[in-house]
Amino acid sequence: MKYINFDGLGLEFSINSVAFSMFRIDIYWYAIFIVVAFIIGILLCKRDDGKYNIKFENILELLVIAIPVSIICARLYFVLFKLDYYIQNPIEILDIQNGGLAIYGGIIGAIITIIIYSKCKKINTLDILDYIVTCLPLRTGNRKMGEFF
Repeated sequence: MKYINFDGLGLEFSINSVAFSMFRIDIYWYAIFIVVAFIIGILLCKRDDGKYNIKFENILELLVIAIPVSIICARLYFVLFKLDYYIQNPIEILDIQNGGLAIYGGIIGAIITIIIYSKCKKINTLDILDYIVTCLPLRTGNRKMGEFF
């Protein structure tokens, strides 16, 4: 339980970072905000179907590849910076339930995936980036709201 104080106003709020539990797994507000931003981002991409001569289906196909690659790269990046610990505890490399994803690794993985995908599909990489860049502020803003909780 976290507390937020507004001393000048004499207000104090308590915030639980866990939104709810399902099947003994805690679902955090942070995750909910990220998923909502992701869904809104997909809807925005759907709205821009055909922009830069890129079909929405290409973006969905790219996401199916980029999301798992980004998660794996985010975990690898995190593990590399705590390598001494994970050499001693290698089974914990797979335990992302207790945290341990680094956004920089996820971004690197997504960019590499976009470059490879665009080369394979003969789509201009910068056009794909232009197509998806409008969703990034929404994603960042929602992530920050999730961090608040």
